[in-house]
Amino acid sequence: MALKFHIETFGCQMNKSDSEAMALSLIRSGFTEAGSEDDADIVVYNTCSVREHAENRALSRFRAAKRQVSAKGGIAVLAGCMAQRIGSGLVARGVADLVVGPYQSPVIGEIIREFLKSRGSALFLSQETDDFAPRIDPGLASIRGAFPWHKWVTITHGCENNCTYCIVPSVRGRLISFPSKTILDYLDDLENEGITEVTLLGQNVNQYGTDSGDIPFARLLEKTAGHEGFQRVNFITSHPKDFSDDIIRVIKDHENISRAIHLPLQSGSDPVLAAMNRQYTMGHYMAVVDKINALIPDHSLSTDLIVGFPGETADDFRRTLDAVRTIRFDSAFTYAYSPRQGTPACSLDDSLDHEKKIIRLEELIAVQREIGREKLEARIARTEEAIVERISKKSAHKVMAKTFLDHPVILPGTADDLGKKITVRIESINGTSLLASRVN
Repeated sequence: MALKFHIETFGCQMNKSDSEAMALSLIRSGFTEAGSEDDADIVVYNTCSVREHAENRALSRFRAAKRQVSAKGGIAVLAGCMAQRIGSGLVARGVADLVVGPYQSPVIGEIIREFLKSRGSALFLSQETDDFAPRIDPGLASIRGAFPWHKWVTITHGCENNCTYCIVPSVRGRLISFPSKTILDYLDDLENEGITEVTLLGQNVNQYGTDSGDIPFARLLEKTAGHEGFQRVNFITSHPKDFSDDIIRVIKDHENISRAIHLPLQSGSDPVLAAMNRQYTMGHYMAVVDKINALIPDHSLSTDLIVGFPGETADDFRRTLDAVRTIRFDSAFTYAYSPRQGTPACSLDDSLDHEKKIIRLEELIAVQREIGREKLEARIARTEEAIVERISKKSAHKVMAKTFLDHPVILPGTADDLGKKITVRIESINGTSLLASRVN
């Protein structure tokens, strides 16, 4: 009887994509997917290292899973960024049976199969180019996630921006752009399989091709949008310093590209941006925003913001608030800075205490929440396109969809609507969601 596996995924969309590659590898290696973690002989935790608190929670759960699976003779495998960062120590202490870093995760099935045969090496953490396993495989077209009509399409791996607060470059490695022909052939496969929505993924998609001399990201995005079967094309994440005019023009010229643009700002203060090594100024960021506003009048803009970075003064924080009020983001992921071991910023003088950081964070959240509500109210009486994602949690006769500005919208519907693009009329708002009627 084939051994059963379960994959638990933490963190970013990149990990979700990697987990699909892991599942394909495990199936090809003769394992079958378990209905739950409790039924699995092989438990794989695909982890994130971006924030220490989240890493600690994942590790606590992994320890419990290890005890459970070991009791029936199975194995617990730690994969992903946390495996790369601290995996060797976890194997040495018996916390994990096997660790597999991001470079090797797409061949995890072969690694586990050989490990079970010989109980040999338990460490697969190489970041040598020859050990990098490709992420794009035609077989992935048949692996369906929570939204069967949607696929994550990883176009790059790693990052070389080296923001001083970020652990990603050390755990994911340098930028690697995948060949455009391989990506485009895979997109053809997805279209033929009936996939109607794709998301191009990378730590910084805008840098696609800069390491390899391949086509620029704007051209890849244009070719992706050229697939008639794709109702919506998304991309994340973008870096402001590389968000070119060509990218903006491609979005403008293709109606099936999402109008929801995520552009992490992090801080509204030039000195803080410099300390973060973000490699742009507020002037540059505002120029990008102005071009987006000019060429794509109807869009949404979301961002990431960090308060309390080492050296941030009251004036620096005020500049961030001013930027938020000026730009008027639709939404923002906001964080209070906490030191991350292994990053350059960890050695900086973090003199602002946690309580003051939280006060600033709460003020920022309050400002952004008010703006976000005003942006939603401005959608009332508009007609918009949306893709239905799930049945509403509160009513079996309603569905939740996402507009092309990535706003959640609740409207009448059934399971037959899932994955379909529909036209809606926005009637009102409820909290952070739009309420709508159907036009078709």
